[in-house]
Amino acid sequence: MAMQYSRRQMLGNLKVAGAAGGLMALGVVGGSRAADNSSQLRKQDVRYQDQPKGNQRCEGCKNFVGPSACRVVQGSVNPNGWCLLFQGKTA
Repeated sequence: MAMQYSRRQMLGNLKVAGAAGGLMALGVVGGSRAADNSSQLRKQDVRYQDQPKGNQRCEGCKNFVGPSACRVVQGSVNPNGWCLLFQGKTA
Protein backbone atom coordinates (compact mmCIF):
# COMPACT_ATOMS: atom_id res chain seq x y z
CA MET A 1 0.00 0.00 0.00
CA ALA A 2 1.68 3.20 -1.16
CA MET A 3 1.48 6.31 1.00
CA GLN A 4 0.33 9.45 -0.72
CA TYR A 5 1.67 12.84 0.30
CA SER A 6 0.18 16.23 -0.38
CA ARG A 7 2.22 18.85 -2.19
CA ARG A 8 2.58 20.72 1.12
CA GLN A 9 3.96 17.62 2.86
CA MET A 10 6.44 16.96 0.05
CA LEU A 11 7.68 20.56 0.11
CA GLY A 12 8.02 20.38 3.89
CA ASN A 13 10.01 17.16 3.58
CA LEU A 14 12.30 18.78 1.01
CA LYS A 15 12.85 21.75 3.34
CA VAL A 16 13.82 19.43 6.23
CA ALA A 17 16.13 17.39 4.00
CA GLY A 18 17.73 20.57 2.66
CA ALA A 19 18.28 21.93 6.16
CA ALA A 20 19.84 18.65 7.28
CA GLY A 21 22.05 18.59 4.20
CA GLY A 22 23.16 22.15 4.88
CA LEU A 23 24.00 21.32 8.49
CA MET A 24 25.95 18.25 7.36
CA ALA A 25 27.86 20.32 4.80
CA LEU A 26 28.81 22.77 7.54
CA GLY A 27 29.95 19.92 9.74
CA VAL A 28 27.37 20.69 12.42
CA VAL A 29 25.92 17.16 12.38
CA GLY A 30 27.21 13.85 11.18
CA GLY A 31 30.38 13.84 13.27
CA SER A 32 31.65 10.92 15.32
CA ARG A 33 29.55 11.76 18.37
CA ALA A 34 26.14 13.17 19.17
CA ALA A 35 26.02 16.94 18.72
CA ASP A 36 24.69 19.25 21.39
CA ASN A 37 20.96 20.02 21.22
CA SER A 38 21.47 23.54 19.83
CA SER A 39 22.73 22.18 16.51
CA GLN A 40 20.21 19.36 16.13
CA LEU A 41 16.78 19.27 14.53
CA ARG A 42 13.56 19.03 16.52
CA LYS A 43 11.70 15.72 16.52
CA GLN A 44 8.55 17.25 15.04
CA ASP A 45 10.54 18.77 12.16
CA VAL A 46 11.81 15.36 11.05
CA ARG A 47 8.51 13.59 11.79
CA TYR A 48 10.14 11.42 14.48
CA GLN A 49 8.00 8.55 15.79
CA ASP A 50 8.67 6.00 18.55
CA GLN A 51 7.87 3.05 16.29
CA PRO A 52 9.72 1.78 13.20
CA LYS A 53 8.60 2.37 9.62
CA GLY A 54 8.72 -1.05 8.05
CA ASN A 55 12.25 -2.38 8.49
CA GLN A 56 13.66 1.09 9.10
CA ARG A 57 14.44 1.85 12.75
CA CYS A 58 16.81 4.20 14.54
CA GLU A 59 19.19 1.46 15.67
CA GLY A 60 19.79 0.63 11.99
CA CYS A 61 20.51 4.26 11.03
CA LYS A 62 24.04 5.60 10.63
CA ASN A 63 23.11 8.64 12.76
CA PHE A 64 22.08 6.55 15.79
CA VAL A 65 24.34 6.74 18.85
CA GLY A 66 23.49 3.98 21.32
CA PRO A 67 21.86 3.54 23.62
CA SER A 68 19.34 6.31 22.85
CA ALA A 69 20.83 9.32 21.06
CA CYS A 70 21.07 10.65 17.51
CA ARG A 71 23.58 12.88 15.76
CA VAL A 72 20.78 14.74 13.96
CA VAL A 73 17.69 14.70 16.22
CA GLN A 74 17.40 16.47 19.58
CA GLY A 75 16.80 14.54 22.78
CA SER A 76 16.49 10.88 23.52
CA VAL A 77 15.37 8.58 20.70
CA ASN A 78 13.92 5.09 20.86
CA PRO A 79 16.17 2.49 19.16
CA ASN A 80 12.97 1.21 17.51
CA GLY A 81 11.91 4.72 16.42
CA TRP A 82 12.12 6.33 12.96
CA CYS A 83 12.35 9.76 11.26
CA LEU A 84 12.53 11.21 7.75
CA LEU A 85 16.32 11.40 7.91
CA PHE A 86 16.80 7.64 8.27
CA GLN A 87 19.94 6.47 6.48
CA GLY A 88 20.70 2.78 6.74
CA LYS A 89 24.11 1.70 7.95
CA THR A 90 26.36 0.26 5.28
CA ALA A 91 28.00 -3.10 5.88
